[in-house]
Amino acid sequence: MSGIGMVLNIATTALNAQQYGLGVTAQNIANVNTEGYSRQNPVLVAKQPLMYGGLLLGRGVDTEQVSRSSDQLIENKLMQEKSNMSSSSEMEKYMQVLEGFFNESSGNSISTMVSDFWNGWYDISNHPSGPSERISLYEQSVLLSEQFNALRTDLTQIHTDLTGAVTSGIETINKITHEIAQVNGQIVSMETNNVANDLRDKRNALVSELNEYLDVKAFEQSDGSLTILATRGCTLVQGNSSYDLEMGGTNGDRIRWQNSSGSYVDITNYLTNGKLGGWLDMRDEIIAKNQLDLDALAKEFIWSVNQQHSQGVGLEGFSSVTGSCVVSDRAEELGTIDSGLDYYDKISDGTFNLWVYDSNGAVVGGLPISIPIDADSGGTTLTSLSIDIDAAANITASITLDGKLKIDADSGYTFAFSDDTSNVLAALGINTFFTGSSSGDMRVSDSIVLNKNFIAAAQVDSDGTMASGDNNNALTITNLQSTSMSISQWICDRINGNTQGSVISTIEDYYHSMVGAIGIVSASVSRDRSFGEMMVNELSTIRDGISAVSLDEEMTNIIKYQHAYAAAAKLISVGDEMLSTLLELK
Repeated sequence: MSGIGMVLNIATTALNAQQYGLGVTAQNIANVNTEGYSRQNPVLVAKQPLMYGGLLLGRGVDTEQVSRSSDQLIENKLMQEKSNMSSSSEMEKYMQVLEGFFNESSGNSISTMVSDFWNGWYDISNHPSGPSERISLYEQSVLLSEQFNALRTDLTQIHTDLTGAVTSGIETINKITHEIAQVNGQIVSMETNNVANDLRDKRNALVSELNEYLDVKAFEQSDGSLTILATRGCTLVQGNSSYDLEMGGTNGDRIRWQNSSGSYVDITNYLTNGKLGGWLDMRDEIIAKNQLDLDALAKEFIWSVNQQHSQGVGLEGFSSVTGSCVVSDRAEELGTIDSGLDYYDKISDGTFNLWVYDSNGAVVGGLPISIPIDADSGGTTLTSLSIDIDAAANITASITLDGKLKIDADSGYTFAFSDDTSNVLAALGINTFFTGSSSGDMRVSDSIVLNKNFIAAAQVDSDGTMASGDNNNALTITNLQSTSMSISQWICDRINGNTQGSVISTIEDYYHSMVGAIGIVSASVSRDRSFGEMMVNELSTIRDGISAVSLDEEMTNIIKYQHAYAAAAKLISVGDEMLSTLLELK
C-alpha cells in the first residue's frame, strides 16, 4: 500500500511542477513585449529520497524557485552606455539649434552685415558729404547692432531653456528615486524565502531610466535592497528612503544635494553623463563660451570703431554732447576698474584737443585747448576732467545724475575734438559711433540717430578747419576691416572654471573662427551620439540574447510541460487502477 501511495505522491509533485512550469511560461509569453522584462525559468530539483524496503527511493520533484535570466554585468554596461548616449543625443539637438543661430548661408549673418558695414564706410569715404551714403551707413549699422542683439538674445534664451530642462530633469529624477525606494521596500518584504523577479525587473528598469538622466552607481545590499549613489558619493536611494536633488544657488540654476547634516552640496560641475550632463555641458561650456566670445567680439568691434570715430568730426560741430558711458564713482581715477567704465583699461596717459568755434566757424583763440589725461593712480577723475573742460572759454562741462560727462557750448558756439592720444573720449562715449560694450547692449549712438551729420568721416585739420570733403577718418575706419587686434577668447570648463585668453585677429576672421569651432564641436557631438547608439544597440542585442523572451522557445516549453503533465496524470491513473485491483481482492 505504501508503494502505491508513494507513486501517487510522486505523480502529484510532478503535476504541480508542470503546472508551475506552464504558469512561468504563460508569464513569459504575456510579457514578451514588456520593456525591461527578463525571461523567467522554473528551477526543478528532486525531492530528498526516503528509505523504503531497504532502498533509497525518490519522492518526486519540487519547484525550488523561479529564476531570472539576467547578467548584471551586461545590464550595468548597457545602462552606462545609455547614459553616455543620452548625454550626446541631448547635446546634438541643441547643437543643431546653435548652428542655426550662426547660419552663414543667410543674408542676415553677422559676417555679411559686418562686411556691409565696412562697405558703408567705404562709400562715405568716396562721398563724405553725401546724405544718402550717411543714411545707408546708419541703416546698415542699426541692422548690424540688432543682429548682435538678436544673437545674444538667442543664446540667452537657449541658456534659459537648458536651465528649464535641467529643472524638469531634476523633478523626474526625484520621482524615479522615490519609486525605486518603494520597490526596495516591497522586495525586502517579499524576499524572505523567494526572489521577487518581477519587482527586480521593475527596479532594474527604473535604474536604467535614472541612468538616462545622470550617471549613478548601484550596490545591492544583503537584504536585497539597492543603494544608489550619484557623483561625489551623494546617496539618492538607501533602503526604502530616497534623497532628493534640488535647484538652488544664487541664480537658482545650480543642482544641490542635501547631506545628513542638513548642509547642501553643489554637484552641478561634477555631473558629466546622462541628459543632465549633456544639458549642463551645453549650458555651462558651449553656450557660455559662445556668449563670452560673442561679447568679446562685439566689445572689441565697438571699441575699434568708437576709438577712431572719436578722433574725427562730422559735417558740423557739437553744440552739446553727453557721454554714453556711466562712471560709477566720479572721484575714482578713470583708468581704474573702480571708475566703473567698461573700457577703463583702454585709457592711457595723453591729451586730446578741444576746438571751440564761434558763430562764423572761426577757432576761438586761434588754437585748440589741450586737455591732459593722467591714467595713473591719483590721476584724472571724472570730476577733475569736468573741471578742466569747464575752464575753457565758452564751454560748460558737468556730470549728469547718472554719472555721464556732459559738454555744452555757449549760445552761438560749437566745438569739436581731435588728436586724442589718451582714448578717454571713446572710453566715456564722447563723439562715438556705437554705444554699449557687449553684443547685448550694442546700439548706434543717440547723437547719430538724431543727426547723421555727426558721422565723423573727416578730421579736424591742424589749423582747426573742418572740410566737408575730408574723408581721412572714414578711410581709417574702413582700414579697420583688415586690422588685426587682440580679442579675448574663452575656454569654459565646468570643473576647472573659465579661462580668458586672447588671439590676434581681424573682426571677421575671429567671427569665422567662432562659426567654424561650432561646426567642429557639432560634428564631434554627432560622432559621439552615433558611437553611443551603436554601443547601446550591440549591448541590447547581447542583453536580449540572455534575457529576452523567445516565443519559439516558450512554445516548445508549453509542449514539454503539457506532455510531462499528461504523463504524470497517466501515472495517477495507473496508481488508481492498482489500488482498485487491491481493493477488489477477496
